[in-house]
Amino acid sequence: MAEFEEKNAELEPEQSKNPAPKKKEAEKKPNFFVRIGRRLKKMWGDYKSEMKKVVWMPWKDVKKNTVLVLAATVALGLVIGLVDFVFSELLGGIAGLVG
Repeated sequence: MAEFEEKNAELEPEQSKNPAPKKKEAEKKPNFFVRIGRRLKKMWGDYKSEMKKVVWMPWKDVKKNTVLVLAATVALGLVIGLVDFVFSELLGGIAGLVG
């Protein structure tokens, strides 16, 4: 038992030399709205930076492509309308024969 106490006595001074590390004082986080504001500010800066890198199409090409898309949309709408009309007439005729 005496041997144990001697070893324990030897360890105690070593432990006192290296005290447990102190916890850092917790840094207080800014409130929710401040954090969101900072994120939005960073996002807006990133957005502006990226938009400077974009190679924009000439206005003439934009107008041409817009007209093309509108014409294709109207043409497809007319085709779908025509197919709908034909099928409704066919189903109406079949329903008249059966019923």
